[in-house]
Amino acid sequence: MIITGIEKGYRKLFRIYVDEEYAFSLYESEIRRYQLEQDMELAEELFYEILEDTIFKRGKQKALNLLKRMDYTEGELRSKLKMSDFTPDMTDRVIDYINSYHYLNDARYVENYVAYKKSNKSIRQIKMELGRKGVDSELIEEHLAKSLPSDEEAIKKAIAKKTKDVDALTYEEKQKIASYLFRKGFKESDIRQQLLL
Repeated sequence: MIITGIEKGYRKLFRIYVDEEYAFSLYESEIRRYQLEQDMELAEELFYEILEDTIFKRGKQKALNLLKRMDYTEGELRSKLKMSDFTPDMTDRVIDYINSYHYLNDARYVENYVAYKKSNKSIRQIKMELGRKGVDSELIEEHLAKSLPSDEEAIKKAIAKKTKDVDALTYEEKQKIASYLFRKGFKESDIRQQLLL
């Protein structure tokens, strides 16, 4: 194995390329400690030592620090590790490690997310946001079918923010609120039922 590139990367890290492929990122002090130089031959034992003792350790620490502050989906955590220059293989190893301690649980995440958001977001909006977080669509559908049969509570709450008395509204005012609710992702039939249109 030959070190074919050492270039400035993420924050104070340097990206190390081995045989023309990105291998890992190291701090300048680590490059000195391992005595790495451009065009040098990298012994296989040293390569795996760096991966195990430095990169994997850093990946675990990064993931645990993120999870200490808040819950993440597996997709979000993968994305964060990728942004920190971890290779897909190393990301998989870190995720496997984290999963071995049950720190990641997309089902639990969906349950908590829905419980927190259901009173002010439409089912469609919740599905979209969870999808962007990398949650499996089947898991989202399964949980929403159990816990959110309709948007009734969220629609009532959204209407209450706009008016105290629906009956006192003119048809045009109701239409305005209906348009707002429709843009928020609520179903037209549910909106009509709550606004008595």
